[in-house]
Amino acid sequence: MRLVGFVHFLQGQLNDFFEACLPETGKQFEPNGRHKLLTDVAGNYRHFWVMMDDEQEIVGTIAVTDLRYDPKYAEVMHRNSGEIKHLYLLKAFQGNGYGKKMVAFAIDQAKTFGYTWLYLESTSSNTQAIAILKMFGFEEIGRYNDNPEVNVFMRLKL
Repeated sequence: MRLVGFVHFLQGQLNDFFEACLPETGKQFEPNGRHKLLTDVAGNYRHFWVMMDDEQEIVGTIAVTDLRYDPKYAEVMHRNSGEIKHLYLLKAFQGNGYGKKMVAFAIDQAKTFGYTWLYLESTSSNTQAIAILKMFGFEEIGRYNDNPEVNVFMRLKL
């Protein structure tokens, strides 16, 4: 297993990954709707990585994006922050430390990007990811955006 930076020729394989992975989380891949940005990762993300197995198949993803400061949430938000996005791992590969490897890598990268805080949003049903994030020191905080599809908000001081 190895974590590699996304390159454009992986887009078709990435779409197939989301078609398989998102239903495992209770969601459907909506390439013409809420997941449209994921259909052009090279054009929409500066920092996006894929976990590849030995057969060069994508089994997981993680991204780090800039988080725009919103004074509406000044109680929990900080300037100069990043956000972990699209932390996914196929169920068949969970429980082997790959999620931890992806989160550790994202934290290290966020530090090199110069962020002082790293945020993440999720749903309470995502218990494994939340447990991993807490192992790294992420703390649950109040809401920092208006996304109605999530109900868990976390941050880490880098």
